[in-house]
Amino acid sequence: MPREAPYTFAGLPEISLQKARMVILPVPYECTVSYQVGTKFGPEAIIHASRNMELYDEQLQMEPWKIGLKTLPGLLPERQSPAWMARVIEKTVSSLLAKGKFVISLGGEHSISPPVVAAHRKFHPQLRVLHLDAHADLRDSYEGTPYNHACAVRRILEGNCPVFSLGIRSVSQQEIEFLKKEKPPVEINWAYTMNSDWPERLSREAPAGCYYLTLDLDFFDPAIVPDTGTPEPGGFFWWETLHFLELFTGREDIELVGFDVVELAPKNFFSPACFLTARLIYKIIGYLGRKKKFLLA
Repeated sequence: MPREAPYTFAGLPEISLQKARMVILPVPYECTVSYQVGTKFGPEAIIHASRNMELYDEQLQMEPWKIGLKTLPGLLPERQSPAWMARVIEKTVSSLLAKGKFVISLGGEHSISPPVVAAHRKFHPQLRVLHLDAHADLRDSYEGTPYNHACAVRRILEGNCPVFSLGIRSVSQQEIEFLKKEKPPVEINWAYTMNSDWPERLSREAPAGCYYLTLDLDFFDPAIVPDTGTPEPGGFFWWETLHFLELFTGREDIELVGFDVVELAPKNFFSPACFLTARLIYKIIGYLGRKKKFLLA
């Protein structure tokens, strides 16, 4: 009988942390979800689906895994307080960055992103954040905690990271008032303004600099990603999103230093949304593999 692939991202053979250039960090954390539950199963579902991908990318004409990928053990497998979660995630990611690793975090809910961004900012003081999402996530507090998934971007802004948001199509009155009164360093590109030229236009308009990408899967239309905590109609599709990411990461004046993909709430591990998410992560790795830093072109 054939041997089963290792239970790693893409079923890749285990390598040492020392040899890895990129690490996959599963963060199966779910404590503040406010609609559909199940984001704690997201990282495992992504890894499960990824083991069935073809490893050759026909668009990029290479195998992105050769960049050197290591899948780490899942972080925070048990329910803990949001404040405790934030401290542990920031400490863990900081340790990996200190070792020179590119960290890819798999959520879990969106509340995992602010501490990951905080860790990156220690090493990249001029860090900016590219935020793909259906929601503004600018609430100061929600359901009794400032660490709620609906507060992710508000917490990131408090760390003095400018944010470039795309796809927003759900926002509260309180968030609008915050934007008007405080005038924070966030540029919101509302979904209703993102016409057919948005991949080319917004990839050009993004300010130059060092970026962290946080991608909430509800950025996509529920027609292709129904398995997410808070789906919103009017979202975006596969090729246009990839086109934007390819153009954005391909800019010589932009450096992407880390990313996360969050809010997959799989109904089962064989959901097409799980496979889409795995392929999305692999595509981003491939786009990065063409940069001089990783020398896979």
